[in-house]
Amino acid sequence: MQTMNEIIEEVNEDLQLQANLLLTDSEQQALLNSGLLFLTAERIKPYIAKIRNYLRETPQEDRVWTVYKATDISNNLLGFYTLVLNDDSNCN
Repeated sequence: MQTMNEIIEEVNEDLQLQANLLLTDSEQQALLNSGLLFLTAERIKPYIAKIRNYLRETPQEDRVWTVYKATDISNNLLGFYTLVLNDDSNCN
């Protein structure tokens, strides 16, 4: 079983190695506190193609996080992206 700190470290490592994305201290803290990190389209835009490739190529059972895209249902415009820790990451 992994602790939350170990899971956050794994998320950081994945994002750095796969997309060259470095989370800020406040982003890491938000992820640690809630298991969710909301990212604006502007923040994630330079990295989204590499993140998408990583998520497509890596089986879900082999990773502790995923990213969802949220759009406004009234106009179908992008609202934000959400990085979410997987429920089955067995953290304590």
